[in-house]
Amino acid sequence: MSKFGTRNTWKRIGMVASIATLPLALAGPAWAVVKYSYIQGGVAGFTSHYVTDDGGTGPNKVDFTGCHTDSGSTRSVTVQLRRAVVGPDTGFDEKTYTACFNGGTSSGEWGAGSEGHDYYFRITEVGGSSVVGPSISVDQTRMSF
Repeated sequence: MSKFGTRNTWKRIGMVASIATLPLALAGPAWAVVKYSYIQGGVAGFTSHYVTDDGGTGPNKVDFTGCHTDSGSTRSVTVQLRRAVVGPDTGFDEKTYTACFNGGTSSGEWGAGSEGHDYYFRITEVGGSSVVGPSISVDQTRMSF
């Protein structure tokens, strides 16, 4: 009969703890800030809430999961990451999302941001149109830095 605390018991506990933390060690870049939200009835020109970059090691990333439009034929949305600054905000390149309309997740990645700056995304086009017209709903948006 072995007692709790014997050397073999502690070896097993240590091995289990090591195996349990292995996925964390193998994970990709760590994002320090992650903000989840959703969109209901967004149109071209829609902007998200600001999120402050706190210097995470991952790239600035915006994901859309579960996109739906008021028109069945609209199957794309164009997103631009923006940084709030004094004067006109800085806009980065635009990404066109389509996978989120097929039950998947569409992602856009931009380079690492600047710590302490506020970022947001803007919908520049819905279904190729940059005028207010077709609207989009997104089940989940995710901004990460």
